[in-house]
Order: sequence, then structure tokens, then C-alpha cells
Amino acid sequence: MPQVLSAAEQEDRLESIVQETLDNFSMAWRLVDLVITYKASGFSLPAATVHLRGAGPPADIFGTNCGFFALPVIKMAILDCRRSLGFFGLTRDHSTNRLMPIEGKDRRPDDLTIENFGLALVPPAQFIEVASTVISVPLEPILIEVHSWSNKQLAHFTSTQPTVYYPSIRNMSVAMIEAYMQLLFGALGRPRPNINPSWT
Repeated sequence: MPQVLSAAEQEDRLESIVQETLDNFSMAWRLVDLVITYKASGFSLPAATVHLRGAGPPADIFGTNCGFFALPVIKMAILDCRRSLGFFGLTRDHSTNRLMPIEGKDRRPDDLTIENFGLALVPPAQFIEVASTVISVPLEPILIEVHSWSNKQLAHFTSTQPTVYYPSIRNMSVAMIEAYMQLLFGALGRPRPNINPSWT
């Protein structure tokens, strides 16, 4: 069993998971919801401006459309899904297109998993049951769709053109947030962390 992190190391890793992974899932969820709304209404996608503010001079980054901002967020959320499955001890079985436990040969010595927090790896059935509570469609096909797309479109260049749909990205993001809430934070006896962004 992997070495359990110290209390200080766990705090640092949990903070990183919230700020880098859960916040990005939340942002992807909001952006995809907006894209779905625009497309359903027959509108062209909106332009975007990123406004940066802080102790130094503020900056506005203008785009002719929202893609320059939305696409990196969405692509990172898809990668976060793939690596989050690994964090919980899961991967895609390419022969059955089902979730399966990661085998020892597929794990690297420096992989960070839920075991490093003193928790057991999560069986596929338990993961699906927990994460499915916040969406109204079957979760496993969505995770397989997203995992396949990440493998063929993000991990390397390929001539294969798999498809991932906006509702799948939204439902995946919502479900993955819930998986972390229950299977990590809840299992550790911690309150649910606050996630950004909030929707206005």
C-alpha cells in the first residue's frame, strides 16, 4: 500500500485538488451550460473578455469569441476526469468499454491516489453509484466517452476523430465534483469545500 501522506501534506494536496481540479470542473460546467443555451437558442457563441485584477495593473484580454477561454478550460476538465479516475483507482477497459480497477502494472511509483490519504481504492460500482446521484443519465458511458476522447484528442495527435458532446462534459463535471465530495472529503470526515466559480 502506498505511503500515507502526513497531515500537512494532505492539507496541501487537498487545497490543490480544490483549486486546480474542482474549480476547473465547476468552470467547465458553467461554460458548457452557457454554450448549450446559446446553441439551443440558435445564437452565435458570445465573445469573451478575461479581466485580471490584483495588486499590479489590471488587464483585459479580449477575444472575438469565447473559444480562446472556454476550450482550454473544457479540455483541462476532460484531462482532469481521466486523471481523477486514476486517483480513485479506475481506468477504462478498452475491450469492454467499462470502468475497471487500475492494475498494478499500470500504476507508477509516484502516482498520487486516494490511498495516499489512508483510504481504499474505489471499486467501479461504488464510484458510479456515488457520482451518479447528481445527474439524471447513466454515468459510466459518459466517463468512457470522455476517457476515449482524452486518449485520442488530448494525449497525442491522431487521425481518429472520436466525439464528446457538451452534455457529457457538463454531466461528467458535475459527477466528478460529487465523487470528490463524497469519496474523498466525506470519507476523510471533512466538510465540503467551497468551489469557484459561483454562477451569476
